[in-house]
Amino acid sequence: MTARQHQGAGPPAAARPVARRRARRGLAAGCAAAALALVAAACGSGNSPVQAGHGTPQSGGTVNWAEQPQNFPDFIFPFTPLAKFTITNINSFQALMYRPLYWFGNKEQPTLSPDLSLAYPPVYHGNQAIIKLKTNYRWSDGTPVTAQNVIFWMNMMKAEAAAANASGTIGWGGYIKGYIPDNISSYKAVGTHEVVFTIKGPFSQPWFTANELSQITPMPKAWDRTATGSSNCTAVVADCAAVYNYLNAQARDTKTYATSRIWGVVDGPWKLKSFAVDGTVVFTYNSAYGGKVPAHHITTFIERPFTTEQEEYNVLQAGGANGLQIGYLPTVDAPVRPAGAAVGENPLPGYQLAPQFAWGLSYVPFDFRNPAVAPMFNQLYIRQAMQLLTDQEGVVSGPLHGYGAVSLGPVGVVPVTKYLSPQLKKGDQFALNPGRATTLLASHGWTMVNGVRTCTRPGAGAADCGKGVKSGAQLSFSLIYDEGLSWVASAVREFASNAADVGIKINLTGASFNTVVGNIGSNTWDLLDWGGGWSYAPDYLPTGEELFGTNSVDNIGGYSNHHNDQLITETLHANSPAAFYKAFYRWENFLAAQLPNLMEPEGPNQLTETRNDLNADNGVQSPTLALTPEDWFYVK
Repeated sequence: MTARQHQGAGPPAAARPVARRRARRGLAAGCAAAALALVAAACGSGNSPVQAGHGTPQSGGTVNWAEQPQNFPDFIFPFTPLAKFTITNINSFQALMYRPLYWFGNKEQPTLSPDLSLAYPPVYHGNQAIIKLKTNYRWSDGTPVTAQNVIFWMNMMKAEAAAANASGTIGWGGYIKGYIPDNISSYKAVGTHEVVFTIKGPFSQPWFTANELSQITPMPKAWDRTATGSSNCTAVVADCAAVYNYLNAQARDTKTYATSRIWGVVDGPWKLKSFAVDGTVVFTYNSAYGGKVPAHHITTFIERPFTTEQEEYNVLQAGGANGLQIGYLPTVDAPVRPAGAAVGENPLPGYQLAPQFAWGLSYVPFDFRNPAVAPMFNQLYIRQAMQLLTDQEGVVSGPLHGYGAVSLGPVGVVPVTKYLSPQLKKGDQFALNPGRATTLLASHGWTMVNGVRTCTRPGAGAADCGKGVKSGAQLSFSLIYDEGLSWVASAVREFASNAADVGIKINLTGASFNTVVGNIGSNTWDLLDWGGGWSYAPDYLPTGEELFGTNSVDNIGGYSNHHNDQLITETLHANSPAAFYKAFYRWENFLAAQLPNLMEPEGPNQLTETRNDLNADNGVQSPTLALTPEDWFYVK
């Protein structure tokens, strides 16, 4: 579970910087829904395969793909440090060349893709996970992808975990104490293509596959070296620190990426042809790739940088030989989506418009660590009242032009998955209701004084303000938001207006994105809205231990609830798939009612424009934000 990252987030808490997992954040909400049924109908095709063109598939060709403004890759080593642990680096760059052991993103679902994985699905026997690698994958230097390449990764992970615990400095951005590799008592290669993991204590098989094994990227023997020559991290853990230091240093020299004999050894479908300092990245197809690809596919893939959204849109509109085959609409140019339709009228002829949805959450955290407001945020009825003043449907239909889905709890609703509980599928239990919010506050001793609700009945009784809330305390909070996103500015102003009507004062402060997320860890803020949330990748099961567990370093607001922790533990320790889902739904339903964060609409990472003559077998877009341009082909 080590890599659940904040969508678009920058540097946060001192314990663990929050990486920018959602690097492409042109529009932070997607297909509208007044009810979940509409989410399924209107949003389900957002990441579907593009089949707009009809004709004969063609071999070869180039696709130019638009990077988001000032968001281009800058780290090539898959053992990525915290500051570089981003979707841009991992999903949009590294994974094209170096395949993870298990690939997640199966057309519209964020589930395991057996076809794109280097190994067959794991087989569990007791406390052991048996991994059998496929025999058709080879490194571009001619050597096969074997169990030893997995052991190489695991040894380096073990060495870096020990170093992190000893020094407090984390080398690999995905490491969280207590989880992989700490929860593995042993691992060994059995023959050429099999690895056996022995796992400590009880564990859930779905969780271990999706959130632990998903972290592994096999590394070639050619990388097992230092500046003085070959090393042996593959067999000797003590050798790994020097190997890591060498490779990490090499990865910081971006000008050598395309010429390096180290980074040129790949097992993925793409090789790096050039890497420019401005962010232009050119890939060529790796003809030695052993994975499944269409008989006809493109052979050159270019990631193109832009300074602003408008610059990108100008190039997209211009078309021609120097245009973009895949780009995106800026928020302000999004066509309004009519009720019942997947998208609005496309402003670009010759292109297909589809929202891209990231598997994750959108939310505004409360700061439970701020002593000035924590006593009030600790009262469930206050959190409920604030949620009841949040008009998610109004944000969707208004500033988001119809591209948004109402958040329902700690599990994302787009795409609709088996992880969303039957209870939450029934709809929003905290839809806009100022009257209900007023009743909650008045019934707990909050009286209007000069237009602001003030505690006049302190105490811990059922009809009192609550434990720790002092007489005379006022429901007055600050909310710092990203003023660069127009829909966020509109949403928070509407929220503040609704809150004022019932006596909650929201003091708004607009700031840059970096300023907003720079407050994380300071414990001096009340509410933060950076216009995003959290993307699940490369751990894909939203079991809650990272975001909502007590003392988790990625629990931004410091929410703590003993029963919540207990339910998470029961989920992670479920001893069968049936028991897992039973425990998972029980936890999900409980936390949805607890409102550890203020929920806001979730939706697409961007509104993607794909040229009509470009097709894809496995989909141009994935909810995990992974790229598979080897699946793309032109038709005539």
